[in-house]
Amino acid sequence: MKRHLFSASFGSYSFRKKITPWCILALPMIFTVWLKYYPILSAFYISLFQYDPIQSPGTFVGLSNYVSMFKMPYYWEAWKNTFIFLLLQLAMCFFIPLIQALFLNELTKLQKSLTTLYILPALIPTSVNVIIWRWIWHPDYGVANQILKFFGGQPQTWLSDPNLVKFCIIFPGILGGGLTVLLYLSAIQGISTDIMESASLDGCTGFGRIIHIILPNISFMIFIQLIMSVITTMQLLDAPYMYASGGPSGASTTQGIFIYNAFNQDLNYGRGSAASVILLLVIAALTIMQMHFEKSEKE
Repeated sequence: MKRHLFSASFGSYSFRKKITPWCILALPMIFTVWLKYYPILSAFYISLFQYDPIQSPGTFVGLSNYVSMFKMPYYWEAWKNTFIFLLLQLAMCFFIPLIQALFLNELTKLQKSLTTLYILPALIPTSVNVIIWRWIWHPDYGVANQILKFFGGQPQTWLSDPNLVKFCIIFPGILGGGLTVLLYLSAIQGISTDIMESASLDGCTGFGRIIHIILPNISFMIFIQLIMSVITTMQLLDAPYMYASGGPSGASTTQGIFIYNAFNQDLNYGRGSAASVILLLVIAALTIMQMHFEKSEKE
């Protein structure tokens, strides 16, 4: 009798409804823990050792890797560069796609064609994009200096100037937008037509409609893009490395490049892991602050 009841319970619809999501998610959750969280714990573990890959894990040194890293001026210079890149990214590239999406939404003709043109640059590999822009910034025959000469300006050594290299790395993002433009445009077009019509009847048109209707209704998308922009820029590695290899004189060395050099040039796995852990904590703190601020704004 008990076996019959257990079999009936196991085969019941409510039980299958509860267990099916867990069965579907089990394998992805296992791989997420294995490929995402296990490396994080491993990085913290390695950071406590003078790591020796031959006789792993090497000599236990506690927090010495952190202490010695904090005493390195090069490390703090990398943090300074990272935050400057973040400010430039937010100032130059965060709001441009939103403005582009707002203009695209107002078009009645050629909207689909223009959205296709915006997404095409996102298909270009980063390496190809860097090659094109390194040619543009070239001090001898680059287009940038030719434009300066046309307007009477003095040629610049763009990527070789510590004061200009960060600007040169971030500037190409102004001309893009890519997938972000489409995400904003989809969010704008997802606003209920009843809301838009009511706003028009109340006389809320033009710039007022953008401020009071559109932006509040897509704030969730703006918030998500802000978080992603901060996280991506704090982990910036490929563009500064391909443009200037962290130079000149370390002017474009980010935390990503510092960690890469610690692993691949210095072969100091303990320091590289310690820098990775600190970067993770800083990004997590910034994300929590952003989420708390967003929650306070809604309340």
